[in-house]
Amino acid sequence: MLTVIDYYGSGGYYPKPSLLVLGCFDAVHAGHFELLKRARERAAESGLDLGIMAFTCGKEGKLVCTFEERLEIFEKSGVKFVLKIDFDEEFKKTPCEIFLKNISDKINIKGLMSGEDFRFGAGAKGNVQTLKNYALTNGLIFGTVEDVTFGGVKISTTLIKSLLEKGDVRTANALLTRKFSVTGRVVSGAGRGNKLLGFPTMNVSYPEYKTEIKKGVYAVRGTLDGKVYKGIANYGARPTFGEENPILEVYLIGFKGSCYGENLTVEFTDYIRDIKKFNSPAELCAQLEKDLRFAAEEERKDKYD
Repeated sequence: MLTVIDYYGSGGYYPKPSLLVLGCFDAVHAGHFELLKRARERAAESGLDLGIMAFTCGKEGKLVCTFEERLEIFEKSGVKFVLKIDFDEEFKKTPCEIFLKNISDKINIKGLMSGEDFRFGAGAKGNVQTLKNYALTNGLIFGTVEDVTFGGVKISTTLIKSLLEKGDVRTANALLTRKFSVTGRVVSGAGRGNKLLGFPTMNVSYPEYKTEIKKGVYAVRGTLDGKVYKGIANYGARPTFGEENPILEVYLIGFKGSCYGENLTVEFTDYIRDIKKFNSPAELCAQLEKDLRFAAEEERKDKYD
């Protein structure tokens, strides 16, 4: 089971000889997985447990991946422990040497690894050379991994966020090596989905802390009680009915029953179209049928299914 050590906590300490991976890891993308792969190999060669630092929130704005989601990913990647850090004003002011002392007080560190562009400490004055010097002075293993690129551009959380904001979830998913998802509580809506349109939909509260995708209609997968359904989702306004407040409205193929109050995880697999105003509910229904055919096509499966 994954152990979580609080950077500011008074009681936590990881006693086993360890290799600690340093970075932000706010999205956990293909570049991070390459770093974790190399670190896992290095740790195994030296008989060390693998650990990773992670911020409870992102460094810049909303999150692609929550802290809890990242913990699950780390555990599946062979990580034994996570050094949990709040990226707050106190942490931002921490000098490089104090940060390194603090982590050595929390963990039995025998090795460090990071990406080549890792910066840390007050004013981001610490870099890979700082880490290398620290490792040499203290007899630690040290290593870095070159940037992983996509189309000649470094894979980063910023790049992935920009793709999501444009609705390009397929490319974002490829860089994440999994589908971008949100989990929210199913809330009551206007009730017209089933009564008026014949499509019983679920209204899901889009988490405020999650990166906001482009407003539009998507092919999705929804998970309820461990079962996965294909479907479609409208994120944004419902102009046909004069409703402008954005909400995530989901229709899952084959789902029957009520799930009000339950949490629904929605994975975004593809962008279908922009939101538009239809002249009548019947015209909207005809379009929804087309959207569903698009979402249901088996040949549209990608390698992350």
